[in-house]
Amino acid sequence: MDKSSSSEDYLKSILILRKKKGAVRSVDIAAEMGVTKASVCNAMKRLRKKNMVYFDADGCILFTQEGSAAAEKIYEKHLLLSKLLRLMGVNETTADREACLMEHAIGDETYEHLSDYLSSFTDKGKERADGGTTVI
Repeated sequence: MDKSSSSEDYLKSILILRKKKGAVRSVDIAAEMGVTKASVCNAMKRLRKKNMVYFDADGCILFTQEGSAAAEKIYEKHLLLSKLLRLMGVNETTADREACLMEHAIGDETYEHLSDYLSSFTDKGKERADGGTTVI
């Protein structure tokens, strides 16, 4: 898939909605993302052309194997970046919003290095300047 932050946002939203509710329809995506149903329709056309999604007989949106892999990858980046930002002291709302922007900019190599770096803190926690320990 050629990298498009818009396409990645839609894939991530579909994945999140599937985890929350199971079946996902265009109206669900529109509500989740705060966009019009027409915008979702256009995005689904693009994602279908890229072989990322398809519709079942009931009109539910499903991932192809390629779409599922791409959605999981962008979602993992989002979770990692959000966690890293919170570890650095950024509040949860800001961390989530900014992770959403950053997830599109980092490549696989950077993601792997950030993941390795973050995992070095997971078992031992992070010592804070005030002497306490923040456990991730």
